[in-house]
Amino acid sequence: MKLSLIFCALVLLSCGSQQKNEHMAAQGSDSARIEEKISAFYAGLSQAYNGAPINTDSLFNANFAGNVRYVAPWGSTEPLDSTKARLRNALHHVTGFSYRIESMEVKSYTDAAFASFVLRQNYLVDGSPLDEYLPTTMVLERQAGDWKIVHVHRSTDFETMQQYAALQQKREMKKQGK
Repeated sequence: MKLSLIFCALVLLSCGSQQKNEHMAAQGSDSARIEEKISAFYAGLSQAYNGAPINTDSLFNANFAGNVRYVAPWGSTEPLDSTKARLRNALHHVTGFSYRIESMEVKSYTDAAFASFVLRQNYLVDGSPLDEYLPTTMVLERQAGDWKIVHVHRSTDFETMQQYAALQQKREMKKQGK
């Protein structure tokens, strides 16, 4: 009788351990898919900035939920349509775009996940260099079996903010004919 109880206890422990291992494997798989999704999104943006005929609205629609809010490095919050419009306008001013994703960490929890990383972007805006340092956090939600970005929060450092200000001053001077 004791041996039967011990055997049953071992079987139950084994089943619980197997379920835990399956859950951890699923989380790892989700995290890898999310990392790939984010990397593919930025690769698509890079191609668009470098002149490839990519519909950036479709790129956003494939990766973002429709009601997403983007918190820009300068502190404003905008809906996805504003982000898309800003990107479409920027495409005509940007050349030599390159990027790198550093220190990505992804955590997934059943149907929700977050990714945090540092995005570094280097390019020319109307011939002026911009070297961006952008700590980024994305919140994702599983929707119809696919991960969609539902929130983006991006920060930056003082040097990048100074570059933004210098570019804005240059644009204002150009408008005034100076």
